[in-house]
Amino acid sequence: MEKRFLFIIAIVLVCIVVLTIIGRDSPINNYISITTSQEDIDTGKISTKIIVYDIITKTTEEVFQFEYSAQYPLGFYDAKSKSVYFTKRISIGENLGDNIFVFDTKFSQEKQLTNDLFAVNYIISDGAKVFFVGRPNGSQVLKLGVIDSKTNSISYWGDEDTNVEAIAIDRKQKKVIVSTYSETERVYNVTHQDGPVGQDNFKMPIHTVYEIDYSFENTSKLFEESLWIRTVMIHDSDIYALCDRNYNNSSEPSTLYRYNRIKKVIEISEWNTYRLQVGDAGYSSDGQHIFSISFIDNQRGVYDFDLITGEVYPIMIQTSGFINNIQVVNFK
Repeated sequence: MEKRFLFIIAIVLVCIVVLTIIGRDSPINNYISITTSQEDIDTGKISTKIIVYDIITKTTEEVFQFEYSAQYPLGFYDAKSKSVYFTKRISIGENLGDNIFVFDTKFSQEKQLTNDLFAVNYIISDGAKVFFVGRPNGSQVLKLGVIDSKTNSISYWGDEDTNVEAIAIDRKQKKVIVSTYSETERVYNVTHQDGPVGQDNFKMPIHTVYEIDYSFENTSKLFEESLWIRTVMIHDSDIYALCDRNYNNSSEPSTLYRYNRIKKVIEISEWNTYRLQVGDAGYSSDGQHIFSISFIDNQRGVYDFDLITGEVYPIMIQTSGFINNIQVVNFK
């Protein structure tokens, strides 16, 4: 009887250990990837960290640290593959450019993914596809690109007149949502401003929101406006776009567009709370929260906007250093 009891206890302990290991190795499904930069007081060197905030448990964990070398360091953590994507400045002939690297945290291996980019504005991975917005060397526009992780091939969407302003990924439908504008129109509007000299009479170029499949073979135009569509977000069948009439004018509230992809209708409302940072915002999986970088009560940080209660809660406050970018990830 005693042996049988000890045997049962041993089985239970083994099960607990196995479940603990499985739990530790299982990827989180709803999280925020946060990239921050901080100067070391003693050495004067700036290092950049990638931190993961688990939306469910409300806990944070540092997953990677790399040297500050890019013009604007960006990072993204893919919890499923346990890989970190980040930018590093490299030599491109006689020039310098920010390019994309990946670090596999399981095997501690680093690999360079691009070699001809001058600048990078976004990096978002979804398994075998790594989407980015960057300016290739020799180009004058920010282009939407995708890296095939299996073949290392790179494909681009758009032409040499199309600038990509903002991007969001629909992991369920395997779609990319982008806000774009014509570089030719922007330049023309800059040089043909009407009104008194010294005043801002710039006419915003038309911004267009597109839905593109992962292969870049099929593109659907959703809507367009003569507004700065600076942030796009996705929840279920709805595309949300934050729009402004002028660049970086915090005195005027943003306009929120809600486009339903099934009904193909738009609802317009005023974003009547704190201003969200350009591009860095995303919905929770249940659609009841928006997570974004914002400036509230003289404190810049990552905040949780509760859409049910109207309350805003701090997730990470920027007491020193700088929060470079975030990405809200919902795998489920």
